[in-house]
Amino acid sequence: MKTLRALSLLLAALVVASCTLIPSEAARDLLPSTTTFRTAEAAFHVLIERQVDKPASSFILKGALDGLAAKLKKDGLDDAVERPTFTDRAQSDFTKFAAVLEDTAKKFPQEDRAKLEQAAVDGMAKSLNECHTYYIDPERAKTFNKPPGPYTGIGATISKPGTTEPVEVISVIPNSPAEKGGVKVGDKFKIVDGVDVRDQTPEEVANRVKGPEGTEVTIVFIRGETELTSTFTRARLTQPQVISRTLDNDLGYVSIAALNGTVAREAKDAVQRLLDQSVKGIVIDLRNDPGGDFSVAIDVASIFVKDGVLVYNVGRDGKREEVRTRSSWFLAGPRPVVVLVNRASASGAEIIAAGLRANGVGRVIGARTAGCVGTARVQEMPDGGTLLVGDSKMQDAKTGEDLHGPDKGVVPDDAVANPDTATDSQLQAAIAFLRQAARGQLVGG
Repeated sequence: MKTLRALSLLLAALVVASCTLIPSEAARDLLPSTTTFRTAEAAFHVLIERQVDKPASSFILKGALDGLAAKLKKDGLDDAVERPTFTDRAQSDFTKFAAVLEDTAKKFPQEDRAKLEQAAVDGMAKSLNECHTYYIDPERAKTFNKPPGPYTGIGATISKPGTTEPVEVISVIPNSPAEKGGVKVGDKFKIVDGVDVRDQTPEEVANRVKGPEGTEVTIVFIRGETELTSTFTRARLTQPQVISRTLDNDLGYVSIAALNGTVAREAKDAVQRLLDQSVKGIVIDLRNDPGGDFSVAIDVASIFVKDGVLVYNVGRDGKREEVRTRSSWFLAGPRPVVVLVNRASASGAEIIAAGLRANGVGRVIGARTAGCVGTARVQEMPDGGTLLVGDSKMQDAKTGEDLHGPDKGVVPDDAVANPDTATDSQLQAAIAFLRQAARGQLVGG
């Protein structure tokens, strides 16, 4: 009995001793987190577990620290945040990061703690440099992926073509103050009401341009080597999502601004109206269309392709699946279709362009598209914000080539530059092709 008791005590001593032998980082991996940064932790784990590129924890958290430093620098504070050594043990790495975030919040008590955390989450997402992976703060999340409602402004849709480029105009609403004032696609914003906005985001520029109906806003644009100053009277506007008309009496034209809400139904109705007018061909204008709802993109493509594979979808696990059309949306009608695209045509717009071409229905004219072709998981965050996580990438159904990534996208059959002039050279090229096709040189349908 004494021997058994001694053995038990020895085993107990070994068990207790073994706890002290586990490296501190490994111990943290085994324990639940005690951090108070719930949004950052949730984003961190979703990105590791779901993002298509399978990022390492060290990579994501270096991005988080970059985002935190950028926030401090923007606010005119010391941006030299501590840079701990990460080891790619997820919970251990996050614990180290949370300690840095906590120390930063204490060092700068004047900073909003939630804003610091949001800057870190934004940095995590941006570090992946993947177009479907990004964070939307709680305020902007309220209107995420919703069709635009009425607003008061000048009627110019804007985007930021690169991190160092000024915000530029990508489309102008017909009959808006912008159109009446001579604003052109490609005009870059320099100054809004005396404030230099060249380093600002599209949201920041838009908020400066918007204002009460009937009030004025003065904007300095950069157009090529020239600066243009114009004063506009703000008006109440609604951005139309689908615009259709006839071209030269017997060709149809449908422009789709984004793929969300009821756009598929609106597009189908627009195409049907054109078919009722016996048009001989249709131009689908997807220039500057950023995409939107994956399902809407499939439905729009299905208007023109009764039964076919649009693209291949490749997930995080590497498995390739067909993305097929839905026959209930199909409208029989004249072919071919010309799809107009440019560098701002992205995501669902690229799926439509690639899918119509792969099925022998459409010819693509314009410029190489954005190369942002995939799907994203939408994840609500504890702070009320939204994290989008790219969880798949697309491949061309005809060639099998990747459509997603730098220097990828849909390469047009006919590359046509679209200079900032009154003549839309891309649209003119589309009309010329349809005229040629009408004389008997049709592509398959």
